[in-house]
Amino acid sequence: MAEDRYKPWWAIDKAAWREAFEPFFKFKSISDHRDTPLPPWSEADVQEFIDSDPVYGPRLKQVRQGATIANYGALVGGLATAGVAFRYSKNIPGALGAFLGGTAMSWAVAEEGANFALGLYKFNCMDVNLKFLDWWERKQG
Repeated sequence: MAEDRYKPWWAIDKAAWREAFEPFFKFKSISDHRDTPLPPWSEADVQEFIDSDPVYGPRLKQVRQGATIANYGALVGGLATAGVAFRYSKNIPGALGAFLGGTAMSWAVAEEGANFALGLYKFNCMDVNLKFLDWWERKQG
């Protein structure tokens, strides 16, 4: 009798799961050895990192610009969608739902636009943020 080699879909190897959930493992590695959270940083601290690191500094500046573009795009898209929905329906709950949906969709579109316009697709943005957090942790103690 031949062995049954059936494996369910969730029984893939650990490396594949680790690759699929890599962001969680990266951020977990930062917080594992810390008892207290990092103190908040200011714009001056971010600018100091940008000036001090020739590789990751300019990248962090681009990542922050991309996040700003995505946030403004989400706000504008959400308000526009809610305005159009309220104008034609006069339904406040419907306009609220349109605001939430428009915000989510506009954020996604603006984020992809910023990724393309600023060239954020050329490097891993999470690694840039992790480098900043490592630098901030070393600076604090």
